[in-house]
Amino acid sequence: MIDFYKQRAEAAGLAQVMSLNRGDTVAYGAAVPANGAMVQVVATAADQAPTSVQLSWSAGQ
Repeated sequence: MIDFYKQRAEAAGLAQVMSLNRGDTVAYGAAVPANGAMVQVVATAADQAPTSVQLSWSAGQ
């Protein structure tokens, strides 16, 4: 899940600004500070349940 958004963010010119891997949670954030574009993805695996995903993005100015 994270790799999918990471590849697309980098292809769109966003640079990684955050990465987290703690237990069952993995997060990735990328941005273009000059124009405010950003994406943040947080995925948490759960036992015998679908992975929970939170996606936040802004196209900037």
